[in-house]
Amino acid sequence: MSASPKPMSYAKRAAIASACIFPGAGLLLLRQYLRGCIFAVPSALIIALLFKNLISTALQISAHLDAEAKLGNFAFDFVGIYHQLHESFFTSPYWHDGKWILLAAWLLSIVSSYFAGKKLDLQQAPENP
Repeated sequence: MSASPKPMSYAKRAAIASACIFPGAGLLLLRQYLRGCIFAVPSALIIALLFKNLISTALQISAHLDAEAKLGNFAFDFVGIYHQLHESFFTSPYWHDGKWILLAAWLLSIVSSYFAGKKLDLQQAPENP
């Protein structure tokens, strides 16, 4: 007879979720909502601010291209637009400070998820005589 495969531990599942999905996802998976939100909310806020800045720049570029098109100038500089969008994202004040907060939240979330899952694994482990 072959033994059924051992299911993945809560610790590994939670750490993988926090690493691959979003900071705090592993803790949310373990139903530790407050702890998960401690990592998820700041990360989501930083990402939202970065995208707000990027969308604002994209709308400015669109308005400029529309104004040029109304004047009959249909020159379209893909490389220039790419550089403007890239610069607006990576020179943003949200990026300079936010990248470290985002990195710390991600790494600490993975560690926290692993240890919270490990605690749950130990609580649910059968007693060995």
